[in-house]
Amino acid sequence: MLTSRQKLILKAIIELYGKDAQPVGSKALTEMPYLNYSSATIRYDMARLEELEFLEKTHTSSGRVPSQKGYRYYVNNLVTRDSEVAENFPLVDKIFTEHSYERSLAVQEAIKLLSDLTNYTTVAVGPTYEDTKIKKIDFIPVSDSEAVILIVTDRGHVQHQNISIPKEMKVNQLKEVIQTLDELLRNRGLKEATLILEDELAKEQVSIFMDYQQQLLNSFIKAFSKFAEDNFYLSGITNVFNHSEFTNVAKVKSFVEMLSQKELISLIGTNEGLSVTFGNEVEFIPMKNFSIISIPYRVSEGETGKIAVLGPTRMDYSKVIPLLEYIASNLGKLYRK
Repeated sequence: MLTSRQKLILKAIIELYGKDAQPVGSKALTEMPYLNYSSATIRYDMARLEELEFLEKTHTSSGRVPSQKGYRYYVNNLVTRDSEVAENFPLVDKIFTEHSYERSLAVQEAIKLLSDLTNYTTVAVGPTYEDTKIKKIDFIPVSDSEAVILIVTDRGHVQHQNISIPKEMKVNQLKEVIQTLDELLRNRGLKEATLILEDELAKEQVSIFMDYQQQLLNSFIKAFSKFAEDNFYLSGITNVFNHSEFTNVAKVKSFVEMLSQKELISLIGTNEGLSVTFGNEVEFIPMKNFSIISIPYRVSEGETGKIAVLGPTRMDYSKVIPLLEYIASNLGKLYRK
């Protein structure tokens, strides 16, 4: 059990170390306005925190650096929200006001702003749609040569895909094809619908009506894939170059490779509340001085998305967390409109 003074000292060391990644000594701590203690007292508590494995001593300096255990205690018990972050909230509000009917664009702009404000890499994972079923397939004729396919899910999500109509084909014939596909795929899950469309039986059913069935099938498969494409957004990948932990080329390569792994998406999409995951806690994360802060946003009943910030373990949690919370709140409102 840490004393109140030890908690203050640990908090100060973590936040000072976060600024420049340099070991923190007692002299720097005595200059902190809320640490009105003698150097001897601070050194004693630093030694005690090291014994308890909340701090580590480097070989090249008399100062201390936070350990993984220290960071875990900090994020669970000591971190506070930086009130100055609220000055950036109008920038967030502007995005969701301007793009209130363009969810995909709003999400992209929001995580780009988040990466710009934090100087870290940001990720958004939308609803998975794994349990989503097709409710209706329809089309809208645009001209004699073009039409738009509409796919509506049981959760109210809509995707559209433009298709061309061959000269020898009439709109009524296309309508008949769409009705057949609607009957074939209604109440099917998106994954199942894709498999059905790729199956030879489905191709034969469609080919009864026309010879360009492959183009139509590809259009449907592309429309289905949009649900998944809209599921993942990434911004600020190059921000890692701004931090000393990622000056090593091999580490940068490992970081970029990690971003492409499906495990990362599943990791970000697990916990229900605000979550901080450290690199040493997850096997597939190659960098141990790395952390992920994530938070969910509610889309509908039983359906959530996630946004996350990825960066060095020493990242500024007091700034990142309130930004994440505010953006997540606005994303939830956007999806529930």
